Amino acid sequence: MKAKLELYLHWLREGAVRVVRSYPVEMLLALYACVWCLLTYELDWSGNDLFEKLAPVPLFFALALALNVLAGRGPWRRVYWVCWMPIVPLTLWSGLEAWVESAPYFISVGILAPLLLLLSLRAVQNDRFVSGAIIWLRSGLLAFVFVGVALGLFYAILYSTTYIFGLEGKWIEHVAVWAASIGETLGVPLLFLMMADRWRGAECRGGRILEVLLNYIVTPALLIYTAILYLYMAKILFTWSLPEGGVAYMAFGFTMTALAVKALQQLSEKRMYDWFFDRFSLVSLPVLVLFWIGVVRRTSEYGLTEPRVYLLVCGSLMTLCVLLFLSQRTGRYLWVCLAAWVSFAALAYVPVLEPEHVAVKSQMQRAERIARSLDRLDADGRLMLAPMPLADTVYKTEYRRLYESLDYIRHDSAAFSRFGVKNLDDFAAIFPDGMRDYVKWGYDYEYVSSYDTGRRIDVTLPANASFETVAGYSRYYTNLNYWGEDGYRFDNDTLGFWLGEEQPVLLIPGAELLSAQLEKSGFVPAEDAVPTDGQTLRLLDYRTERCRIVFERLDISHEDSLTTLSGVLVHSLWMR
Repeated sequence: MKAKLELYLHWLREGAVRVVRSYPVEMLLALYACVWCLLTYELDWSGNDLFEKLAPVPLFFALALALNVLAGRGPWRRVYWVCWMPIVPLTLWSGLEAWVESAPYFISVGILAPLLLLLSLRAVQNDRFVSGAIIWLRSGLLAFVFVGVALGLFYAILYSTTYIFGLEGKWIEHVAVWAASIGETLGVPLLFLMMADRWRGAECRGGRILEVLLNYIVTPALLIYTAILYLYMAKILFTWSLPEGGVAYMAFGFTMTALAVKALQQLSEKRMYDWFFDRFSLVSLPVLVLFWIGVVRRTSEYGLTEPRVYLLVCGSLMTLCVLLFLSQRTGRYLWVCLAAWVSFAALAYVPVLEPEHVAVKSQMQRAERIARSLDRLDADGRLMLAPMPLADTVYKTEYRRLYESLDYIRHDSAAFSRFGVKNLDDFAAIFPDGMRDYVKWGYDYEYVSSYDTGRRIDVTLPANASFETVAGYSRYYTNLNYWGEDGYRFDNDTLGFWLGEEQPVLLIPGAELLSAQLEKSGFVPAEDAVPTDGQTLRLLDYRTERCRIVFERLDISHEDSLTTLSGVLVHSLWMR
């Protein structure tokens, strides 16, 4: 046992020395991250500043590692020695916080950096490419697991010792923080590079578990899904109809899963479904047609959004991969990886191709097209806010689509200002009460009262309503109608808020709510009584010591001397 322990320690010591010699820039970057973590803790700096300063480190670590693998010991190694230098001005850049919170940063860390490591292997042969990818992945996962287990055991020993012997003091927290900082910023990169360097160039082979997973679970499910998609295509041809727009997402998920399984087949010695994967490009061609028809239909009806822009890019890469693998000579994962890196780099750093810019432009074109068809644009391209005549209610679907586009565009204030509308409430105010809910939310709110012979009073939030701001609330919820039953429900004369939880977090009896609001507003729902503007705002503003609720609408039923609450529509909720 002692000999084995000495052997492992000797292997660990030699591996660490070899990593420091072979990967000096990478380890210096890891040391830089470690020093920042410790200084932040010891000098009590802001945690947000720590994250911002360390955010570029993973990118430069991946860049240095890729250059190290590519350059080797040749003349290009000079580039490797200076690749870390841009991190200095980037750390001092005033726009670093905004960049770290933006989509380009997450694309860089989550997509571009891993793809760059795969490209650095220059593995043209598919089996070498898959083996290299598995080695990178396995090395990273094992490094996190080993360091996590070591830290867990260290904490168990530390806190057990301090508890048993009654030790106290600030030093315990310092030891714990130093251990975590050193382990995560130095230990993980060191172990990752040790294992990746040791296994580099090795040929990976899958075990029995992988064979069972691929041959008896995943691939049979893919075959069944293939049959379902082909049956759906037969139905489309038979009925001569267009596929649903959501089918594009199903076709994309199926094709990408099949391509991933096809790659993992390289690791398996027992391949039961080579006949399927060797012909998968041919099999998937009709699925690709289904995918693109669904995409075209979805975008033509609803315009582009940021997720749909990414879907288009991923669909294009998927199509490229399928077409390349039609031939054994051109079917190389390396070329697909290179195309993916270029595509996502363009999305992240070419301004004209940024998904947000492309989506806003598409929604503006959609809004202008719909508004012109409804004769709602003046000569200068501004929306006309004249009240909508009742005869135009037949166009409520078109108005709903126009509202959707404007709701998306409003996040870009410059683009939204071209329509001459200050806010969406001004636009919503042109619709009749019975139609406004549909235009804003996409469906009609109908509340059926059991008092058919009585009177119903609908108290609706005015478009220009303004409420006083009250401090002291820690949580704010809006757009709860999009949550469905996970947001709130009005059942059995009780208003309940679920807010995504399994049990309601707030329950208010309807009778209690109505009584409080009537008393607060001074409104008496007698025959022919109509609340004034001030009474309407007080009716729709419910407050208790625990919460504040602003209602979009209250439906009050009144028969003889009995007044009940028959329906509610919540605008927003504040919680203390």
